[in-house]
Amino acid sequence: MASIQQPGNQILMFQSLLAPMLTALSRRESLHSRAGPKPHTRRGKKALLAFADAVGEYSEDLTKLLVKEQGKPAQFAAADIQSGIASVKATANFELKDEVLENNEDRELIPRYTPLGVVVGIVPWNFPVMLCLIKIAPALLTGNTIIVKPSPYTPYCALKLAEIGQKFFPPGVLQTLSGDDNLGPWLTAHPGPAKISFTGSGATGGKVMESASKPLKRVTLELGGNDPAIICPDINIEAVAAKVALAAFFNSGQVCIAAKRIYVHESIYEKFREAMSVATAKLVVGEGNEAGVMVGPIQNSMQYEKVKEFFTDIEKEKWTVAAGGNAEVRKPGYFIQPHHHRCATC
Repeated sequence: MASIQQPGNQILMFQSLLAPMLTALSRRESLHSRAGPKPHTRRGKKALLAFADAVGEYSEDLTKLLVKEQGKPAQFAAADIQSGIASVKATANFELKDEVLENNEDRELIPRYTPLGVVVGIVPWNFPVMLCLIKIAPALLTGNTIIVKPSPYTPYCALKLAEIGQKFFPPGVLQTLSGDDNLGPWLTAHPGPAKISFTGSGATGGKVMESASKPLKRVTLELGGNDPAIICPDINIEAVAAKVALAAFFNSGQVCIAAKRIYVHESIYEKFREAMSVATAKLVVGEGNEAGVMVGPIQNSMQYEKVKEFFTDIEKEKWTVAAGGNAEVRKPGYFIQPHHHRCATC
């Protein structure tokens, strides 16, 4: 059993029963040849569109569940879900055209692609609904079965999506397999799945690739970043500062494209720093279901402790606090006040 806390108040949500993994995977593998929708048939497209509509009907409940287990503000949780729904619909309407390699009096050559079989989608805890949906739709449209493996910290939305999908896909075509940290390595090394789609950190992505390389699986990796914001002198300082503050602290900074470093042209450095401080101070921190909240809690205790270590490093480097103050905002919950700092050489 795995115990999962709500990041906003550290209250126990549920206990998650770890699935009997080998039996589950073997069953889904055997289902592939007879149950999966054929690539881009009207039936497959219709099923995906109906699934997307059903997720939309559950969006209010999903939003509440996402706020509980992930912690993000409700407005962003709702947007997360709507983005995923839009992606499913766009994928379902995508036309897989035949590629004619040769067409003459002697012969016509058109490659035909067959489904891979069982694919695994490994989803992180920062966008557990959207990233589930953008892995599910392409896999099913092209005739595969899929096992979604959510983060141990955020399994419930993924389980709900699989429950919704049972109405539209044959048994075993769409499944969610929830487990602890041992499940991911087990799935990537298992000979059953033919492909792994992983979204997460670069360090874990390397382990996924190494594990999947032994049985020669196909792998798609979407990994983390270390993204700078580059501020040129010909800008509206206040407007851009507000956008950069949101870019840095959206989803509590827990997103690969978050602005993690800011490089400012020296001619506007002081003015931009002041505007950035004002914009950062306006970001309201709190539980995701509270009115006006823009920054929710850090998602889990491990990440919370990691972020707190940054403040120790900042003290060692003698960087100046440009915005923010004490690291922790309130208890209970994994709340950190938005900060930005001025490096020692700036």
